[in-house]
Amino acid sequence: MAIASAAFAFMSWRIPVAKRLYHIITTIIVMTAAISYFAMACGDGVSYHHTVITEQHKHVPDTTQDVYRQVYWARYVDWSITTPLLLLDLCLLAGLNGGHTLLAIVADIIMILTGLFAAFGTENNPSKWGYYAIACLAYLVIIWHLALHGRAQAMAKGGKVASLFASIAGFTLILWTAYPM
Repeated sequence: MAIASAAFAFMSWRIPVAKRLYHIITTIIVMTAAISYFAMACGDGVSYHHTVITEQHKHVPDTTQDVYRQVYWARYVDWSITTPLLLLDLCLLAGLNGGHTLLAIVADIIMILTGLFAAFGTENNPSKWGYYAIACLAYLVIIWHLALHGRAQAMAKGGKVASLFASIAGFTLILWTAYPM
């Protein structure tokens, strides 16, 4: 990923400044991911979430079990930077106005942060389902802005832009939908 970051940076310098925005955003996305995955590979982007599970018994003493689960928090930092930038790329391509772009990006950040809160949440606690429901609603807001408003704006720009937007946005939404599975 570091090599890809350098390649994207080099390619962006060869583009006229007025047309460089997409290249710079892509370079930042790949650089952020490279740093995040480096941190996780070094063990620096990981924390342990401790949970105590108590089993109650009628005729014998209760038993407890300590459970430690790894949480790769660097992944959430990565996603909170890279996925809004990816959405910004898509919104700029489609020509979405600032309001729709901002709402899609804020919904994305909410989706990522609620995932982080759920990862550090207490096991068997209904709050995890609450975070999941909030994340799903935020994802639906993203889909709403991209599929409805973004598609309409891209189609208004012409066939090539509409086709490119549909393929990239469709691929992104399919991957994001399949990712939790």
